[in-house]
Parts: sequence; structure tokens; C-alpha cells
Amino acid sequence: MTQTFECPNCQATLDFDPQSNPVTVRCSFCNSTVIVPESLRPRSGARSGPHNQQTTLAEIVELVQNGRKIEAIKLFRETFSVGLKEAKDVVDAIERHEDIHLGGTNFHTAAVTLTTYTNPPMVQTSSGRGGCAVLIAILVFLIIGAAAMLVFIPAQGMDMVEELLNITQSESESRSNNSSEIAFEEPDISGPMATLEALVPGQVANSDEPQFAEVVLQIGGQEGVGPGFFNDTRRLAIDGKGNIYTGDYSGGRIQVFDIDGNFLATWNAGEDLYMTGMTADRNGTVYILKSGGVEKFNGMTGEFLGTVDLPGERAYFETAATAPDGTVYLIGEERLVHLDINGNITLDLADLPDFATTHNDAAIDGAGNIYVLGSETIYKLSPEGQLIDQIGSQGEAEDQFYTSPSAIAVDGQGRIFANDFWGIKVYEGNGRYLSMIDLPGVSFDMVFTPKNELLVMDRNSNAVVKYQLNE
Repeated sequence: MTQTFECPNCQATLDFDPQSNPVTVRCSFCNSTVIVPESLRPRSGARSGPHNQQTTLAEIVELVQNGRKIEAIKLFRETFSVGLKEAKDVVDAIERHEDIHLGGTNFHTAAVTLTTYTNPPMVQTSSGRGGCAVLIAILVFLIIGAAAMLVFIPAQGMDMVEELLNITQSESESRSNNSSEIAFEEPDISGPMATLEALVPGQVANSDEPQFAEVVLQIGGQEGVGPGFFNDTRRLAIDGKGNIYTGDYSGGRIQVFDIDGNFLATWNAGEDLYMTGMTADRNGTVYILKSGGVEKFNGMTGEFLGTVDLPGERAYFETAATAPDGTVYLIGEERLVHLDINGNITLDLADLPDFATTHNDAAIDGAGNIYVLGSETIYKLSPEGQLIDQIGSQGEAEDQFYTSPSAIAVDGQGRIFANDFWGIKVYEGNGRYLSMIDLPGVSFDMVFTPKNELLVMDRNSNAVVKYQLNE
């Protein structure tokens, strides 16, 4: 017998079949992942009580942010008594900074914040998502701003505000008259909103002023397994000719595109592969990081070229990066290896600085400086691997990281690009904050083309996005 409960994010009605016992339900209206309330699930050995589950969820998020996904999956399975796949799906959603909702609790995976509601709220939103109440709030805010400027726009301003007020009132009445069914249709505000945007400083009024970067190409945009479609694709690389390589997180699929985004080839690096990192050298050799080693492939054909011969014990490498000169760097928790253009080891450091964070990504500038991206800061190392600077910190200021960054790149001018929850932050080589590039999704990898264009693997949008820098 199907049961229903409300989405804590948008109050839409969600259907739940107790016999199938799924731990989560995807809301088709706000696209949130909602954990089915414990009261609706069959009794099991899972930890009971919302407080215990909330506390455990916070522990799970912390594990994910520290790169300990296996432990996070194990803890989620123990808490909710679910299978491996169900637990992995939720942990992957947390890694993508998506919000996980628990019954009457809104759980923000970006800020690790728990808020319990005694009664279901009208609308609770997070990370820019939500229902109609967010639109109403925005309209009211814009109305106030417009009203403050009416002294400069006596006639047209009054007409504009009156029309916006009518829209807001109509939307509010629609919600109140449909208490059992949420109305998700958004009003047509193209006319007055277009006028109002022209009055807001920094928006349309400054549209003639070039932005720091603009999108000039998008590859893909849909989920799938065919050519040009992406399926949990997280890794990105580029060779000396500008050929672009993308790698799925699992399943081993590699796709190849030319510099203009035209599909060239696809091949498989191992169906049992969970790819932790990927890079390509100038000659088109693709290096793929997997548990226990580093493998090399011909980037165009997928021909296996062998493994990287590393001395000593087998090391686990977390990320790889290619320098402007075409040489390759492999970076792990306690080891940094530099390979020349022939694949020979020229630097093997087993005593790296104590970063005290995970190594999410790395980039190399033209002078050979190494930038290692941690969970809350950027570590700048000399070409010899010595720590010389730290850039950024955790916080909400414009030059800080709101949540764990996951991708970094350095352009031809030595400027540093690192993603954040709200976009891609840009710093000078000396650490001074410059700007932020808007990104609708979440960047899992970034590289620069030979023409100094920024390529971003937007996993959530299933697309590779190319930005042209205007500064």
C-alpha cells in the first residue's frame, strides 16, 4: 500500500512504497534527495531516533569531506540498514554538495548544518533550490529596491512596482488556495523584471562591461552513455594538440573530443575502475590513477602502454597534473613524483609537508611551482617540493572557501583558479584574490587549453564548459 509524505524542501507530495523499502526518494519538483522518515520504514537494526540519525549524518558528511568515502558508506549502511548501492548513492550526492533531507529536518551537506522543525515548515530551501516562496521573497526584495529608486523614475517606476505587486499577490493567492497541491508554475515576469534588472547596479546596467570570463563552448549537457553524453563524468585532461579527454568515475569509459568539442573516439580503461585522477602529457599519453597504481594509455586508441614503474612500496596517488612543459606530476598523501617527458622519474619526495587535509587536485605553473588543493586552502610548493605559501582559508569571505574545493588550475599568467560552492575563485600567484567566475553546477576537474582557455568538467550539468578569459 503506497504511503505519502511531504518533501521538507518544497512541500510536494512524495509517494513511498513500504514493501520496496527504499531509503531515499527523489523529489521530482525540486530534485532533492529525501531520506524516507523512519516512521514509514520497516523496523530494523538501524539507529533509531532523529537525533541519532542527524548526528550520524553530520559524521558522514565530515568523512566525505575528508576523503573517507568508504567509511562514510559503511556508517550510512549501519545507520539506515540499507544496501551498498543505496548508501553509495547518498554518499555520492553528499560529495556533489547536494542537500540531503531527513523527514522534518533540512540537512545542508555544504555547511554541515542541522535544523530540526517541530512542525513542517511552509517552504525550506537550500543551495539555491526551492519552491515558489523563494521567488516571492526575491520579488519582494526587488520591489523594495525599485521603490527606493522611484524618486528617479516617477511614472514608469510606479507602473513597474504595481505590476510586480500584482504578480506577488497572485502567486501568494495561488499557494493559499491550493493547500493540498503545491503550484510550481512561475509567473511571467519578463516585462517588469527586465526593466527592474536595468536598475540594479552590477547587472544589466553594466552589461557592456566585459566579465572576467565568458562561456564560449559547451560539450554535452545530457546524461547518457553515447558519444557526447556523460555519466558521472568527473575527470578531464588535455594534450599538446588540444584534444580533450573525459573520464567517468566508474566503468572506465574515456571519451575524446577535439579542441572545438567534436567527438573523436571512445575507449575503456577497465570496467572495474574507480578513477581517482587522470591527466595527459603533451604527446597524448593518458595517465589514469587507480587503487594501487598508475596506468598509461594511448589517448586516441586506448592502447594499454603499461604501468608507471615506481620504486619502493606501491603508493596510492590521489591526483595527477601535467605541467606546461608536458611533464607529469603524481601526488599522494605522503608522496610526490615528477616524471619527465620520457616517463623517467626526476623527483621522488616521500616526505611532503603535513597538509593535514586531503589532496583533492593539483596544478603546475610555468615556473614549476606546484599547487596542491586541500579541503580548505591551497598549498604552494616550490619545484623542489618545499612549502612556500598558503592561499585561502575556510570561511564566507570572498577570498575564502565556503566549502571543500575539488578542482584547481593555473593559467599562462600564473593566476590560480579553484572552485568553490558558489563558483570558481581566481587568485594572483601571490595569493591576492581577484574575482569569481559563475558556474551553474559543480566543477570536478579543470584544465587550461594551449590557447589559455579554461575547461571545466561540470559533473552536475553533464557537460564540459569552455571559458574565454577577458582579463
